[in-house]
Amino acid sequence: MTAQAMPQTESRREKFFAALGLVLILLLGAFLRFYRLGAENIGNIYYAATVKSMLTSWHNFFYAAFEPGGSVSVDKPPLGFWVQALSAYLLGVYPRTSGVNGFALALPNALAGVLSIWVVYLLVKKQFGVWPALIAALTLAITPVAVSTERNNTIDGLLVCVLLLAIWAVWHSVTSGKFRYLLLGAFLIGLGFNIKMLQAYMILPAVYALYLLGAQHGWWKRILHLVLACLLLLVVSLSWAAVVDLTPPEERPFVGSSTDNTEMELIVGHNGLSRFFSQAMRRPSGASDNRPPAGTGSPFNAQPYRRPYNGQPGQVPSPYPQPYGPPPIQPYGGQPGQAPFNPPVGPVGNQPNSGPGTSAEVGEAGLLRLFSEPLVGEASWLLPLALLGIPLALVAAGWKWPLGEKHLAILLWAGWLLPVALYLSFTTGLFHAYYLIMLGPPLAALTGATLWALERLLARPHVRSHWLGWALTILISGLTLAFEIVTLKNYPQYAKTVTAISFVLWLAGITLLAWREKAWLRKLALGLVLLGLLISPLTWSFLTAFNTSPDSALPKAGPGNSNQPANWSKGFLSPSEERILAYVEANAPAEGYLLATPNARDASPYILATGRPVLTFGGFIGSDNILSASGLAQMVAAGELRFVLYTDELAGQKPEIASWVRQNCAPVAIPGLGERQGAPVPGGAGGGQRSLTLFDCRE
Repeated sequence: MTAQAMPQTESRREKFFAALGLVLILLLGAFLRFYRLGAENIGNIYYAATVKSMLTSWHNFFYAAFEPGGSVSVDKPPLGFWVQALSAYLLGVYPRTSGVNGFALALPNALAGVLSIWVVYLLVKKQFGVWPALIAALTLAITPVAVSTERNNTIDGLLVCVLLLAIWAVWHSVTSGKFRYLLLGAFLIGLGFNIKMLQAYMILPAVYALYLLGAQHGWWKRILHLVLACLLLLVVSLSWAAVVDLTPPEERPFVGSSTDNTEMELIVGHNGLSRFFSQAMRRPSGASDNRPPAGTGSPFNAQPYRRPYNGQPGQVPSPYPQPYGPPPIQPYGGQPGQAPFNPPVGPVGNQPNSGPGTSAEVGEAGLLRLFSEPLVGEASWLLPLALLGIPLALVAAGWKWPLGEKHLAILLWAGWLLPVALYLSFTTGLFHAYYLIMLGPPLAALTGATLWALERLLARPHVRSHWLGWALTILISGLTLAFEIVTLKNYPQYAKTVTAISFVLWLAGITLLAWREKAWLRKLALGLVLLGLLISPLTWSFLTAFNTSPDSALPKAGPGNSNQPANWSKGFLSPSEERILAYVEANAPAEGYLLATPNARDASPYILATGRPVLTFGGFIGSDNILSASGLAQMVAAGELRFVLYTDELAGQKPEIASWVRQNCAPVAIPGLGERQGAPVPGGAGGGQRSLTLFDCRE
């Protein structure tokens, strides 16, 4: 073999092993995301009911209506649910659910998760080379929070995939000098906004810094390009919201979780300030009766209602008067003088424990939030390695101006990781554990960059540089391993085995690093060190995939993460609710609403079980002012609604409606249940019960 043929052979061999490694990593990532996907539950039933409702008409599809009657929309933009609705429509193999099943709803997220692994590989390969790219892809494939979220019908997996594609476009614009790819990146981030609103903008600091410091143009041209890209970003981001807000309120659903029935307020309020500051979480004021009457039809072909239900177009009727005086302090059936019991409202999670910034799901706000329970197992296993690797990678890359591609890559990934980590650490607003999926891509990329930097130090011919690299490898990886071991102490059933395997692999790698003559030996040693660090997150990801009782409303990684009764996780009704449904289906108006409920938690199972319109007085958590008591009275008089499901929450959140129901409707004695029915409290300790009473309002 000639001297020229040997490098070509080695290059082919490297390409083969790189391709094989990527395929194996993608297969691992796909297995973790697709194993028994949707077999255990239907997912977040609030989102599942929304998708089922969207499939009843084009009107409901466009406005992302939560229930088939089109009275209120989901509290998110529609793009992610459009994708889920398409999946459910194409995979509609279950007649009773019309394709709205766990697999169909989670499928887009799982596919997006596998695609994200590939995109991270492509990006890191351009920045640091093949083997750091394989490390990054493997890290993302087994990041526990990515596995749990992408096995669910929450839409964050789709968001992360779209943002990674945007990063790819902006990176290509910087390295190629082609402005159109910056516009493509802005367009994709705008699409991300229409999946999860302001969460998509969390990568903007990294994007702006990357283009401003790395683009192949003069400074003023870079600024001009960014201004134009921002304009496109805003146009794409606000396009759907503008259409909704410009539509007369009587011709569309009430904007769920907004205070004034506008998407702009939802962006700024519930999906904006409320995510930063707990005191910014406000209750709506002023009820609206801009509710189209119930209607059903084949998917995508029902006609929307085009007039306000009550009053003149554009007018909001006044609240129902209170001729009966203040409502009694007890709920129906309670003892006089007793305050109503108010169990948790809406899907459980992020319920306050002791003060602002503290919750059972995400812990106490502060610098150590991501490094302690309950969030530490989601994405923080390799976080010490990535954080310590940022300055190390900068040193290994050396100083250069203009910044080289490796400097820009570190700037990009650190500019994504650090602001998101700081927000998740210190916010006192509303967020859930699965939001940590936003840490996955930068954490994975910086893990690859850190191993690249260590290998570069170890490869230097000077003996002193080699021993410095060896010492830094021991320090950085050792601290990360120690952090993982301390974390595992909270799980004694796994700690001994996982710790032993991790330590043996890590020690073998560190020992091999004493020999530095062969490049393949250095990479093998670093691979063993990394593998030792990956055992813990890999274990957590497998436990997540194999968990037979996952938390479907608020996905969480690790063992035994379910905090909901099995019936609610599966999207089914409890036995008592099944009897209520049977009675209501037999007696409710054929063309009207099946029944009315205080909030989406109570309405979702009935929507999933029947596909019938189910009115919710308060939207997602019961505080939306969708309908006033006067509007309820007119609905009952018109024969559109007969039954109201009265719960303790209704008395607390909608006292005027609760008073009207008590004064004008009669409790129903369900055969076998009586007048007071009990149902499991989702997330309630010990399978607690909550009060349900069905009222018949037929005059």
